[in-house]
Amino acid sequence: MNTKQDRFYGGVYSYVMTPFNKNGDVDHGALADYIESLIESGLDGVTVNASTTEAHYLLEAERKAVLETVCKTANGRVIVNAGVGTHSTRQSLYFAEHAKEHGADRLICELPTFFKIEFQDAYRHYAAISDEIGLPLRIYNITAPTHHDFTPHQALQLANIEMVDSFKEATADPLRTRDVVNLCGDRLQVYCGFHYLLPEVIAFGAVGWEGGMHPVFAPLSVKLFRELIKDHNSEESQILYKRLAPLYFFLKTYGVMQTVKAIDEWTDTRFGLPRPPQGVLPEVARPNLKAILERLGVI
Repeated sequence: MNTKQDRFYGGVYSYVMTPFNKNGDVDHGALADYIESLIESGLDGVTVNASTTEAHYLLEAERKAVLETVCKTANGRVIVNAGVGTHSTRQSLYFAEHAKEHGADRLICELPTFFKIEFQDAYRHYAAISDEIGLPLRIYNITAPTHHDFTPHQALQLANIEMVDSFKEATADPLRTRDVVNLCGDRLQVYCGFHYLLPEVIAFGAVGWEGGMHPVFAPLSVKLFRELIKDHNSEESQILYKRLAPLYFFLKTYGVMQTVKAIDEWTDTRFGLPRPPQGVLPEVARPNLKAILERLGVI
């Protein structure tokens, strides 16, 4: 893990799936166990209540309780990055205040849209969070579900907001990372938003990675990130990525949350099922996933 002085610079994070019990309620015991396992894997941080964590499927009280469990369990050992993406500035400020009150270290905010949002309005949204909360803030540019895209030149403008220090690029175009890095330089740290693009975006200058991880493959993913940051052309990094690539492309094909939760079948984790109307991993895909995990030697 990074030292305290540079703990907000780069690093590898896992966004945290939300475990549910058989009744469909949040399983806080399983969530705490999950966080412990991720910390043991050597991560720099965990991200809670962002897009793929099912935060948008949680009731308000559930979303707050999940944040509290994660912060309490982490207890300062890793960075807790709290997702505060909502449809309105008022909602985002509400969840950001709660996150700050309960010990979150930083914020990450996507911009889900129902109606079209102009850039100047998005800028005011992030500026309000920066001004009123005062925690480091990561812009999350995940275009497919939010239907909103920040161009590299807009990222440069967002870097003018005081607490905005990083940009999670999740458009699936690695050239976007190249352009944001070249435009923003040291003003904005760029984080990879996809597993399967990690080597490319590290080569283009990304200094961080935020991807969903199950405890069984988190240690290998952390090792890959560290090796790529040290030398993305090294033989070890290339060999390790080739081992992990089938898993990463499986995640791309079937969904991170569905895949991570399906691994329950072969481990002692307790993630439960996705919250409806989200579906489960198709039965036809499960033998392939099991074979991938067996080849990695993690089950």
